Amino acid sequence: MKEDKENTRPREKRVELKGEDVEKTEKPKEKKEAMTKIVIRRLPPSLTKEELEEQLQPLPEVDYLEFFSSDTSMYPHLFARAYINFKNQEDIVLFRDRFDGYVFIDNRGQEYPAIVEFAPFQKIAKKRSKKRDAKSGTIDEGDNIMLWT
Repeated sequence: MKEDKENTRPREKRVELKGEDVEKTEKPKEKKEAMTKIVIRRLPPSLTKEELEEQLQPLPEVDYLEFFSSDTSMYPHLFARAYINFKNQEDIVLFRDRFDGYVFIDNRGQEYPAIVEFAPFQKIAKKRSKKRDAKSGTIDEGDNIMLWT
């Protein structure tokens, strides 16, 4: 059976690259910044942000601390968590050594060993603006009403 030359793919040639050539052909990797944001998981569900800050004292210099209380829809996995971004990367190791496996005790006496790890998403959430929308509530004003026919 004769093959149709227009519809066949050209044969691929296999070329072996030496070690030096491989380094040159790799895509340039993006410059990675140091990971400075961590997450503390498996905190007691009844824990508040104020209680957490009190138990974490003395806390190294941080520029971001966000606390998320437990979600009741996730029963039986009711845990709180906190995200902390450190200004100095050296402080992360000291913090992890101190609080990874640290046992938090809730108001009923139950023990919750915490897990400290790097946050999967390293960016920091922007501060939400509490500015009121200038056009909010203006639909009732008669000047701007257009009638559709």
